[in-house]
Amino acid sequence: MTFEEVRSALKQRFPMLMVDSVTELEPGKRIHAIKNVTGNEIQFLGHFPEHAVMPGTLIVEAVGQAASILFAKSMGTGTRPGEFLVLGSINEMRFLKPVVPGDRMEMEVKVLKFIDDFAVVEVAATVNGSEVAKGKLGFARSSFQNPQNM
Repeated sequence: MTFEEVRSALKQRFPMLMVDSVTELEPGKRIHAIKNVTGNEIQFLGHFPEHAVMPGTLIVEAVGQAASILFAKSMGTGTRPGEFLVLGSINEMRFLKPVVPGDRMEMEVKVLKFIDDFAVVEVAATVNGSEVAKGKLGFARSSFQNPQNM
């Protein structure tokens, strides 16, 4: 998937769009996505000004967005209008090496379980073939409630 296809599959927008492309996709099973880390990203203004390091929370966001694309492209997990899968749990997440500007972070997301309104995935991120983060994420189906309609 190109960047434009990724952007159309995700609800996130600048500065929180964290997937640049998808190189492999097996609906219902796995996705391989790319995040090109650049020095002009807003988080590097404060994390850290003298030595830029991608925050772990944004690494989780990136793999979570890759998982969202996988869910959107998987049969049986489609959402109805106003529904989406939200990150509900982060388990066994480990950050093994820093991710810095200039890195090409490759993300692999594998489905462990799809159960009704829940999904559990195993995630791994690598830079130059070296693992930088890994863990498990849980997602649940949610519906958007417009406060004006309540």
